[in-house]
Amino acid sequence: MFFSCFLLLLAFNVLSAGRVPQPENRIIRGNSIEIEQVPWQVSLQIQGQHICGGSIYSKDIIITAAHCCITVEGLPLEAKDFEIRVGSALSNTGGRLVKVAAIKPFETYVSKTTESDIAVMRLSEPLEFTNNVQPIPLAEKNPAPGTLAFVSGWGATSAQHSYLNGLEDVEYSYPIHLQGVLLQINRPTNIFGGLLFSLRQDLISAGSFWQTTCRGDSGGPLVVNQQLVGVVSSGSGMCNGTAAFTSVPYFKKWILNAIKSI
Repeated sequence: MFFSCFLLLLAFNVLSAGRVPQPENRIIRGNSIEIEQVPWQVSLQIQGQHICGGSIYSKDIIITAAHCCITVEGLPLEAKDFEIRVGSALSNTGGRLVKVAAIKPFETYVSKTTESDIAVMRLSEPLEFTNNVQPIPLAEKNPAPGTLAFVSGWGATSAQHSYLNGLEDVEYSYPIHLQGVLLQINRPTNIFGGLLFSLRQDLISAGSFWQTTCRGDSGGPLVVNQQLVGVVSSGSGMCNGTAAFTSVPYFKKWILNAIKSI
């Protein structure tokens, strides 16, 4: 999201090599919001660093993206690698940190794709619901094109591109404070990342050149009428185009079965 933020150059080289995935997908041109506005929002963290967003479904279940549960090499992360920060608008402090007991990504998810990009996590201990910590119900159907949906997260708020010797370098600016923005649901035939959505019911297209998601927003909630309709999956590499959201209604049956299995 484009808003007041500070430049945070993520030092992944000081973390376990190959173990920690880089933050995925952000919010562009959003505004700072308080956690009371989106009390289902959580931060997935590894070694104290925000990696992805997620949504509270129940006292011990978090819904997120499958690609948040793997390394940059496509290897599965373990439940013990994660902590979940709940009840805070700040990604680095406040609220409560809870460990993860189990993870279940969609069985056929393929790394670095948008297909079946969804996962559930079971917490090691139940949450206590307050004004800052609340579950969100799952939507029954995809929103119609033109519907306004709200997305939130701690993803990058800007991306600065430069070229040296023909190689592209990108520096991202990350906020510490939670950001949110209204996005319009697009027609499924909108172009995204050079590919056609082609009426895929498992994906929702939303956002535009001016307002979208970016690195760090992945796994976070797309909400319509206080219901979870989508999970941030992927977007333009330059954070300046439409974004793809995994459809929660499409995967609702799988989500409920996955919860029973972990």
